[in-house]
Amino acid sequence: MTLRLAVHLHIYYLDMWYEIKPYLKNLEGYAYDLYVTMNKQDDAIIEDIKDFNPSAKFFMVENRGYDVGPFVYFLHQINLNDYDLILKLHTKNNKNEGSVVINNKCINRKFWFLLLIESLIGSRAIFDNNIRAFEHDDKLGMIGSKYLISSGLKNAKSVEASVRQILERMGVPSDLPIVFVSGTMFMVRSHIMQKIKDSFNITDFEITSGKVHDETLAHVLERLFGCLTQALGYKIQGFDKNIRFELDGTLEYLKRFIYQKKVTKHNCLQIKIFRIPVYRKKMVGSI
Repeated sequence: MTLRLAVHLHIYYLDMWYEIKPYLKNLEGYAYDLYVTMNKQDDAIIEDIKDFNPSAKFFMVENRGYDVGPFVYFLHQINLNDYDLILKLHTKNNKNEGSVVINNKCINRKFWFLLLIESLIGSRAIFDNNIRAFEHDDKLGMIGSKYLISSGLKNAKSVEASVRQILERMGVPSDLPIVFVSGTMFMVRSHIMQKIKDSFNITDFEITSGKVHDETLAHVLERLFGCLTQALGYKIQGFDKNIRFELDGTLEYLKRFIYQKKVTKHNCLQIKIFRIPVYRKKMVGSI
């Protein structure tokens, strides 16, 4: 049986369409429906997408909830019963600036984007393997990069209460561990998203500013997607293998463990050695 697939692509960083397009070519020959949400009208990109996929459907949406608000909007544009799977993709700041620790490995922004998308459609073989996994395992509910399936981000606790309250309101178990795909690119069984569709609209999200702020509704739902998958009796898995990331991420984590220099949110320069603060100075003026 061929599983019916809906692909949702949210394009915020417009030029990244040209980076994502080669990945979507790995779906050629497979019947899928492409839904594109954008915050800004760009005729050249829309025409290029139409040339790539003439049946693509476009929606202009407000810039609410980063990539999560537009995803919720997309859910309201389809009948979930028409599809077996949803592939959620979006553009992501892929500059090398800054890094975050996930699962005890440091990851910069560019690698973060690559891990997310390559685990899903990095090649035709990867995509086929993911489809077969869903076909052969009825308990598999969501696929994402195994390196980014996490419950260990330092801000998880800040949204935990909200996640559990929403799960309880949905009438599903709310006491499971909070496990999710950090970065919200995944493939999921469509019916799992029904409770999200029934509970939220894009207008529930605040207008998004240029900076990413934790503890927003979007960050709550980022975790809720994974928690809901588990609460409904499904598992989340990743099948990707990236030796370079495993080595680089571990070495960078060890370097940060030994020596870390940063400016805190209170505008203080702080140096830590083996995570022990050894120097702290209040900064003067803007940074």
